[in-house]
Amino acid sequence: MALKYSVIGVGVVLSTMLASCASPTKPSSTSEQNDIQVTDLRTNELNHPLALVTAAPSFSWKLVDNARGTTQVAYEVRLAKDGDSPTLWDSGWVDDSQQIGVPYAGDALTHGQAYAWQVRVRDNHGKTSAWSSSARFETDLDIPNDWHASWIGPADPAGTSAILRKAFDLSQAPVRARLYVSALGVYRTYLNGQRTDGDILAPGWTDYNKRIPYQAYDVTAQLHAGHNVIAAMLAPGWYAGHIASFGPEKYGKSPLFSAQLRLDFADGTHTWVKTDGTWQAASGPFRQADIIMGETYDARALPERWNDIGTVSTAWEAARVPAGGDAHTQLLHPQDDVPVRVTGKRPAVLLPRQPTAGARLFDLGQNMVGVVELRVKARAGKTIQLRYGEMLNPDGSLYTANLRTAKATDRFTPAQDGEQSYTPTFTYHGFRYVEVTGLDDPADVLAVTGLVEGSDLAWTGKLDAGNTMLDQLQSNITWGQRGNFFSIPTDTPARDERLGWAGDINVFAPTASFNQDTYTFLSKWLRDMRDAQTPEGDYPGIAPNPVHMESGAGWSDAGITVAYTLWHTYGDRRVIDDGYASMGRFMALIERRAGPDLKRVHGPWADWLHLDDPTPPDLLGTAYLAYDARLMSEMAAATGHAADAAHYADLAERTKRAFAARYLHADGTLGTDSQTGYAMAIGMGLVPPAMVADAFVRTIHARHDHLATGFLGTPWLLPALSAIGQNDLAWKLLLNRDYPSWGYEIQAGATTMWERWNSLKPDGSFGDVDMNSFNHYAYGAVGDWMYRHIAGIAPLAPGYARFAIAPTPGGGVTHGGGSLESAYGRIATSWTIDGGRFSLDVTVPPGTTAEVTMPKVDAASVQEQRQSAASITGISQLHPVAAGAMLSLGSGHYVLTGKVSD
Repeated sequence: MALKYSVIGVGVVLSTMLASCASPTKPSSTSEQNDIQVTDLRTNELNHPLALVTAAPSFSWKLVDNARGTTQVAYEVRLAKDGDSPTLWDSGWVDDSQQIGVPYAGDALTHGQAYAWQVRVRDNHGKTSAWSSSARFETDLDIPNDWHASWIGPADPAGTSAILRKAFDLSQAPVRARLYVSALGVYRTYLNGQRTDGDILAPGWTDYNKRIPYQAYDVTAQLHAGHNVIAAMLAPGWYAGHIASFGPEKYGKSPLFSAQLRLDFADGTHTWVKTDGTWQAASGPFRQADIIMGETYDARALPERWNDIGTVSTAWEAARVPAGGDAHTQLLHPQDDVPVRVTGKRPAVLLPRQPTAGARLFDLGQNMVGVVELRVKARAGKTIQLRYGEMLNPDGSLYTANLRTAKATDRFTPAQDGEQSYTPTFTYHGFRYVEVTGLDDPADVLAVTGLVEGSDLAWTGKLDAGNTMLDQLQSNITWGQRGNFFSIPTDTPARDERLGWAGDINVFAPTASFNQDTYTFLSKWLRDMRDAQTPEGDYPGIAPNPVHMESGAGWSDAGITVAYTLWHTYGDRRVIDDGYASMGRFMALIERRAGPDLKRVHGPWADWLHLDDPTPPDLLGTAYLAYDARLMSEMAAATGHAADAAHYADLAERTKRAFAARYLHADGTLGTDSQTGYAMAIGMGLVPPAMVADAFVRTIHARHDHLATGFLGTPWLLPALSAIGQNDLAWKLLLNRDYPSWGYEIQAGATTMWERWNSLKPDGSFGDVDMNSFNHYAYGAVGDWMYRHIAGIAPLAPGYARFAIAPTPGGGVTHGGGSLESAYGRIATSWTIDGGRFSLDVTVPPGTTAEVTMPKVDAASVQEQRQSAASITGISQLHPVAAGAMLSLGSGHYVLTGKVSD
């Protein structure tokens, strides 16, 4: 299998080439001189991409140093081409602490070329690092000039799936081979009988009328002199298959495939193998291949050795080359986010209760997303059926009522008798339980294994909540994220929906960006939002948006809030630059709609799925107008748009005043006295917290200290309580175990977040089947508060260049902590309260500063390694504050203790 994000064939050449680049200034020979190291080099926040957008490479790195208080004060970057010794570009020493998104500033790069770069740094202690190991990337193709392949499809113009192949001979093995491939639909590619990659449902979902992603794979090791075969499977995917409940063919009627294989030889020559009319096509085994409905696979229709040398089938005919392919080629764009892959496996167990005759019902033990690998003893021609569900009915049978029109059913017809396995190729499901039927003997199911699928984002955050129920809550949040982050940020992976709802990711993006590295994934989705932006400037409620879904406050605002979250989390300003003009159009629209009174009424959804505690849509819309304007002011200032920054700051302030004048009453109540209204007004900084604190708390006491918030209010609820000094009440809401609460779901056996607080009602009955997902991450937005208040980690500057460490213990929890692999390196905390002392273990990465608050600790008692903290290197500004003791830490590892005040 080839690797997508590595350059296998040129590693030795590039390493040698960079070693012989024009010599940098030699570091000191002392061992101390090279204590600082440069690691984790990334190009456009990717590791070794094979099709990087040529016009805009940027470089990022991290530092490793055992010394405390280390910061970078200068850097030097150099870049060279594959096979050439001379350095093509050297930045020279640049006096700057920037480690994230450093722009390439040399001559224009060549399309389709391999490059490598290195960096070295100087620090504030006077040390110079050695040159880093090289990071490699290859540039994208010059579209359309470099795309020589045709678009081909099933021989039958009405065909919805196909298998395709091309045999070719090579006089010598290539020294370098790159496969560039795309589809209108979804594909899998093979070389000489083996898959070329591990991607799932490539090229992913996008607006195929605006851009079509292509992938690049290193397939050098899969080719040889003599006979070779390249082959592919093709299915409708999002292009021609069902989209949610809206039916199929929202972009086109029949899938198409386009690929080209570049082969470079030792003698300096190269050749192409590309899709055209010489390729062969057959209908293949897929009788249905639909993301929503499932897959029907007849193994008898798959020709023997169809993807390898030596096929003897007569089923092949010429692939169809329809007109209009050039228009598709014009839209090709290199994939610049991580693909969907298998990210884990889970063995299933046979349930002890089997209520359906002739069926076997299995439990994966976890609500998950993906497919299963089925091993059975089966008879040729006897169709086996698999159905999927998130829950069981009271009688123990599979619960499928909440799937609505989604069939979520796979069928497999074996080609031979005996033991065999089947794994669906072109669908996916959300499920915990699998029902297998159609076997002569139900006991012939040998094994069922869940293949967990999702966008293969790196895990960056860990949380030790210090409480079993909260640890399960964190698990539920992360499982909901890993399943719903599937090419786009979806909602509910089980039923006929799976859309990129903007409101959900608006509230969840901060939590998601603690858990995983979301930068490229959500940057791609923001491009989908821009592609779907209306001529007037509005962002849609979903992206991609093939059904022209309307929008609304809290949903369209994701075009601003998600961009801000990515910038603030990762420190890379490209996400602002890429969307700045688009965001400006949206801001102009909502400001214009708000009119001179600055009252924004926008869209139908409001505080979705609140518990009989409505918040006026105009209050929500006006709050988001002020909030968006504040975020835009910060982003404008960060990217050098001073006049815009001033305008947005003024708009934010004027809207804030208008909000208070309209909704804040003399008795301290706000709007309609909803929990969401108070939480958002406090969290977004729209009213003085002290003025509404009592009224806010009364709304919670009125519900016996339980929440009533919907999608928009929930992420602000606990932070607002903490902001008014009600941490104990925040902890109580978090730890509640009866309805409605996060703990209620866990007590009911939840392993992911639910769409509704009452997806399963207290009497054991199911919620409204028309909209009742058991895997829906929106209410998992509480994870942001958990990271900030239990792990105690929160950004104070973009990229965590400066961050807070401020755990706020409560609810009887006596220990906790967590870690985050930030853009600068690992941040980690671990704290305990024991015997009247608070202990805090902190790791601060080089290039950053931590502002630490030790809760309720006497500042004079703070020690580090049993010495007074005031005299320790790396610690500064130790002083008492209302919350306890506060101090600043430079990089390094610290073990702090202090006496808890009465």
